[in-house]
Amino acid sequence: MSPILSLQSVTLPRGAVRNLSIDFAPGVHLIVGPNGVGKTSLLNSIAGTLPPVTGSIRLAGELLESGSTQVVMAPNTPPDIPWIRAGLLLDFIVSLYPATRRDVQAARAIIDGLGIAAFLNAPLGTLSAGTARKLLLAAALIAAPPVLLFDEPTNEIDLESIGALLEFLRDAARERVVLITTHHATDLAVLEPGVLDLNS
Repeated sequence: MSPILSLQSVTLPRGAVRNLSIDFAPGVHLIVGPNGVGKTSLLNSIAGTLPPVTGSIRLAGELLESGSTQVVMAPNTPPDIPWIRAGLLLDFIVSLYPATRRDVQAARAIIDGLGIAAFLNAPLGTLSAGTARKLLLAAALIAAPPVLLFDEPTNEIDLESIGALLEFLRDAARERVVLITTHHATDLAVLEPGVLDLNS
């Protein structure tokens, strides 16, 4: 049975999300709206790092809690640890998801598809913004829990990598809930996503 991510009467401490109730089935879902409305805050709340003021967030009927291995998030910016080797950060994130992580062959396909293999021995702080973003995208795709969260994933990455990302997202969404905040919905239209407009 495919997991349903259910938000029930969720109000967030930041942004304009108030009393939001919605169910997300497996597939790709875009979260759109102007800056400051609460798109990233909503992802953080689902990820467990920003508890809602009211309401609940459940996966397959069970409450999601902070640190849940049922959810992974690829944030908009990398963590502030510029000295860490990029490959070590990737391995650490993936290690948190032993039950769902993709096998070695699938992981290599993601790393190669996003063009980051040559950068895995470099310190995180030396990577361009686009390469650092692709590293975080790869980590989430390889971790592959039931819920994948992506904050503006197509920003600052090249067209070839966007094409590869779309295929990886299409594959992931067959059995997983994929939520994506974006100001560039047209980049993702080929995935035929559902859309949650926080401005409406």
